[in-house]
Amino acid sequence: MILDLTTAALMLPAIPFLMMAFGARFTVVSELIRKLHDEYASDIDASDVRATRMLEEISALKKRLLMIQITLIITSLSFLANLLTVFTLYMGNQHVSKWLFGVVLGLLILAIISFIVEVGIAAKSLNLHLSDLDSNE
Repeated sequence: MILDLTTAALMLPAIPFLMMAFGARFTVVSELIRKLHDEYASDIDASDVRATRMLEEISALKKRLLMIQITLIITSLSFLANLLTVFTLYMGNQHVSKWLFGVVLGLLILAIISFIVEVGIAAKSLNLHLSDLDSNE
C-alpha cells in the first residue's frame, strides 16, 4: 500500500474536531460536578436519602470525567502521531509513515471505544438521577 500526503492530511481536520467535542463534554461535566458539590455542601443533611443519591451522582460524574480525560489524551496522541505521519511522508520515509498511520488509526479506535464507555456511564448516571421519580410512582 502506498500512503500519500493527501490520505494522512485528511485526518488533520477530523481529529481536532473530536478533541473540541470531547473538551466540551469535559467542561460540562466539570461544571455539573461543581454545582452538585456546592449544593451538597450547602443545603444537604448528610443523613438524608437525597444526600446519598447526590454522592452517587457525583461518583458517576467523576468516572465520566476520567473517561473523558482518557479519551482526550488518546485523541491528542493520535493527532500528534498524524502530524508525525505527514512529516515522515514529507521526508520521504514511506515505511515509518505507514507504521505511524496505523498508530493513528489504532488510537482513534481506542478513543471511540473510551467514548462509548463514557456514554454508558452517562446513561447510568442519568438513570440514577431519575431514580427518585421511579420511587414516587
